[in-house]
Amino acid sequence: MPRKSVPGVARGAHRRVFFQSVRTKESAVESKAVFLDRDKTILLPEGGERYIYRVGDFYVPENYVEALRLLKDRGYLLFVVTNQSRVASGHLTETDVNELHNYLDLILEERGVYIEEYAYCPHNPRGTVSPYNMACICRKPRTGMIDALSKKHGVDRQRSWMVGDSDIDMIAGKKAGLRTVQVLTGWDLYSHYADYIERDFAAAAERIAAEGEGRD
Repeated sequence: MPRKSVPGVARGAHRRVFFQSVRTKESAVESKAVFLDRDKTILLPEGGERYIYRVGDFYVPENYVEALRLLKDRGYLLFVVTNQSRVASGHLTETDVNELHNYLDLILEERGVYIEEYAYCPHNPRGTVSPYNMACICRKPRTGMIDALSKKHGVDRQRSWMVGDSDIDMIAGKKAGLRTVQVLTGWDLYSHYADYIERDFAAAAERIAAEGEGRD
């Protein structure tokens, strides 16, 4: 079944919404999770594109699908937490964001893998489109998306991880009390806030699986 997205976090025909609309409900049993940045972390730009806007702008390497499966098999909930400030600048809409996530779900679910929930932040105080041109608590490196998902799903942050390509992903992860892995498939190199640095998401998943052994 399709999952959901949240602005700030979401669910609908799929799992999506955004941060302000997240209904939080604490789980009785604490879970471990991996919070995933989206663009240039689990999705790579297609054909030399600089940004991922819509369906057709990205591809998912097969070994990334297997990496997601590895994490699921090790008992991790998988969440996407992504800044989509181009909504605030008018380059895309929330519909575009949700359509991309629905399409990604189809790709993954054909292979027996799924994302538990998507969270995205459409805000940017320097944007031009109201009501998105505002300061918020969900835009990374703030921790609003991680906080909302953690509360809703009962996440044990001491056993959980943030994976991303940028310094702001690593800062958000650290501020949220997560262990962090930076992947070198984006523009930022060697964040001081990364606990580990790996060449790509497949290697990051192997690292998390190895580090998780004996801790549960």
